[in-house]
Amino acid sequence: MMHCVIVEDEPQSAERLMLLLEKNHSKQIIINKWLKTPEEALDYLNKNTPELVFFDVEIQNQTAFDLMSQLSKIDFKVIFTTAHQEYALKAIKVSALDYLLKPVDQDELAEAILKMEKSLAKPDAVQQMIELISELKKEKLPPKIGLPTLFGQEYVSPEEIIRCQADVNYTHIFLREGRKLTVAKTLKEYESILSEHGFFRVHNSHLINLREVKFYNKGKGGFLILKDGSEVEVASRRKEELLKKFNSK
Repeated sequence: MMHCVIVEDEPQSAERLMLLLEKNHSKQIIINKWLKTPEEALDYLNKNTPELVFFDVEIQNQTAFDLMSQLSKIDFKVIFTTAHQEYALKAIKVSALDYLLKPVDQDELAEAILKMEKSLAKPDAVQQMIELISELKKEKLPPKIGLPTLFGQEYVSPEEIIRCQADVNYTHIFLREGRKLTVAKTLKEYESILSEHGFFRVHNSHLINLREVKFYNKGKGGFLILKDGSEVEVASRRKEELLKKFNSK
């Protein structure tokens, strides 16, 4: 059995989450406490060590990341909950952490708990998330993104990434110096993060760093030759938008 607490300032959201946990996961999880304010959350988490925290991203006038940065230690796993697709989610989605959109869906909750039980959401990942969000607030863009690997996370600058290639529910990420990482995230998720860093999806299977393009071979869609020598097909429907990207530079 895993002991958990819920940090949530919206009664309706907290009650729904508790209902789903008690109805479907009572053999896995015990709910110790519902913490309704930032003050309650800080006081409880500084004195107690639950194994899992369902943490609302926005708590009254603070965020979950603000609160966690004030804790003396983080020895718990985290599943974030939120009603908003905001900047914080971009960092969460590419990390080893998980989140649930409100109203919480029963199947998505079960999937998040399964991931958590497999120890994907580790305390050290939470600490790295706090540091990343801190930088995100300062810069408005994350200086690095986390790539979950078998042994932890590797943080890289977007400039280090040459291209990303889809492989069903996995993504192969090709880095400078000939390195390649394979992560259990879809290409769509990396597109949402990297598009504001000069990346463009030229094909269903390919997301490329526009700064790495060396040559464009025209055709129905054509193909690109990147600086590392790789060739990437361009879908015909993406050709016009790709040319606009080049012409706007």
